[in-house]
Order: sequence, then structure tokens, then C-alpha cells
Amino acid sequence: MTDFNTPLDFLNMERFSENPADYADQHNPAYILDLAQRLNEQADRLELLFMDIVTSPDHQAIEYKDILPWRQRTTFLRNVGQAKAAAALEKAEALKEAKEADDDEEFQEGYKEFLANEFDLS
Repeated sequence: MTDFNTPLDFLNMERFSENPADYADQHNPAYILDLAQRLNEQADRLELLFMDIVTSPDHQAIEYKDILPWRQRTTFLRNVGQAKAAAALEKAEALKEAKEADDDEEFQEGYKEFLANEFDLS
């Protein structure tokens, strides 16, 4: 039986017994045996699928940091001792956001109004 604390091994999935005697004490042994057979067949198909993915020459594993939003990714990188990578990521994303803001007319209008109100010397 699978423990919820251990990661799933998609290349070695759990199999269920297909021996009718193992289910003799159950309410509906024929139904449970049919489910076990179907689950085992599905496990075979899934293992084949994941084996194809893992053995593909273009396969690149997706790590935890790859699915995080960029701000959380920088925190994660700092926590695992990759401060330079975090700083580079922050710099790249800040530049991207600044370029997006340049094209945002609403932002530009607000920025011009801010400058006029805060720094108007007259």
C-alpha cells in the first residue's frame, strides 16, 4: 500500500493481486478482482508512457523552483544558497516589468501626474 509521505515512483507503480482467493472474504470478490486487473493494466500503460518521457533525448525534468512565480523563486534560490542566480532573476524580471510599463498608457499618465504634483516647483 502506498504511504502518503513517500513520493510516487511512476516507473515502478503499485500492482494489485489478481488471485481470486485473495478477495474471497470481500463482499463482491469478482468486482474487486476486475478492478485490480483494470488498475494493473492502467499501471502498465502509465509506466510505458512515463518511460517514453524519461528516455526521450529532449526530456528536461521540471524542478520545484521551475513552477514557482518569479518572486517566490528568488526567495527559494536564496534559501538554497544561490543568491547570484536570485539576483540575476530579479534583475531580468524587473527589466521585463519596466519595459511592459513603458507601453502601458494608464501607467504613464499616472506617472506624469505624479511627477507634476510632487516635483512642480512653481
